[in-house]
Amino acid sequence: MTTLGFMQQLSHTALVETGLHARSLGRAAISGQLVALRSCLREFVAALSDAQLAPPVIATVNPPLWEAAHVAWFAEWWCVRDAYNTADGGTRADTPSVWPECDVFLNSNLIAHDTRWRLPDLTRATTLDYLDRSLAATLARLDRAGESDEALYAFRLAMFHEAMHLEALAWTAQTLVWPMPAWMAPLQDMHRPGDIRVAATREHIGHQPGSTAFSFDNERDGFEVALDAFAIDHTPISNAQFLLFVESGEYLARAGRTHPHYWREAASGWQARCFDAWLPLDPRAPVVHVNAQEADAYCHWAGRRLPSEHEWEVAASRGAIDWGNSVWEWTASTFAPYPSFYADRYREYSAPWFDGKHRVENEWKQDPSVIFEQMKKTPIWKSNS
Repeated sequence: MTTLGFMQQLSHTALVETGLHARSLGRAAISGQLVALRSCLREFVAALSDAQLAPPVIATVNPPLWEAAHVAWFAEWWCVRDAYNTADGGTRADTPSVWPECDVFLNSNLIAHDTRWRLPDLTRATTLDYLDRSLAATLARLDRAGESDEALYAFRLAMFHEAMHLEALAWTAQTLVWPMPAWMAPLQDMHRPGDIRVAATREHIGHQPGSTAFSFDNERDGFEVALDAFAIDHTPISNAQFLLFVESGEYLARAGRTHPHYWREAASGWQARCFDAWLPLDPRAPVVHVNAQEADAYCHWAGRRLPSEHEWEVAASRGAIDWGNSVWEWTASTFAPYPSFYADRYREYSAPWFDGKHRVENEWKQDPSVIFEQMKKTPIWKSNS
């Protein structure tokens, strides 16, 4: 599933470095990560202009104050307030929050997306205060927790969730033409042409059997799959490769517009918008912000195909492909449960998206951690035939 492959840093930041071992971090290390992540979040909120505090309502992003406060609520809900699932399918916490009545507007399952822009209680001051007080409560509870995987599960969940929402805020900044968040690391130039062949194989997919490290529900109780031989590009498709598609005229024919959303053709040549700056299109950098339809269209034009979720996972786990400092990759698979899927205590993490309308995206690096969807790019594969 999408969470098997994580990048080296949490949320594209060189400030908060972890790896695959983040799934097994102990109390002291989790504490350090939570402090560092919250610092990134707090500095982001503090630096927002008055206009940025109340951006226009857009379906694909959240208002930044709500996003930040929700992150703090989530950590407090699971780690401090001991939230639990009820027999009727709900989730509740019997312990009150440090911000009374905040459940009605910070629980994402209770508040409609558009309503998140109309919350008078959410100001910069109240948000920053809640970020601080909820973190203090979370760290105090962590200090009293045991060192077992079960005892630390909620704290690892909160850590990964906070990293995901830093990623979401970076997505917001790109969408709204804001400056690059301070924690972001620029994409690397790392294109190296050529295919890597993967032989026919039977492989275990998902969380490794017997591991007690942290995992999300959509990767548990994995299973064995049989795959035919295939080949994969060694590195992501570059801007230069995608530009050939654009300039061929086929992009216009298939996408209905002349170029990708964040590209433009200037007198000096092609440019791409990186947050609030238009920069010369880097020919060797991976192409990003490409939707699934554009990915499919490129593959058809290039005589390639998108991988299945399982093909991608096997190739990545073998180190056959190199993503540098990581971008998200489309696959051809619909996001669906494993055969023995069961929802975790955070029931809304995966199950609501098993609706046949969402595509699997993956990201992997040899020393991984967690991020959320922000940069999308097309992996290019070809079948054995």
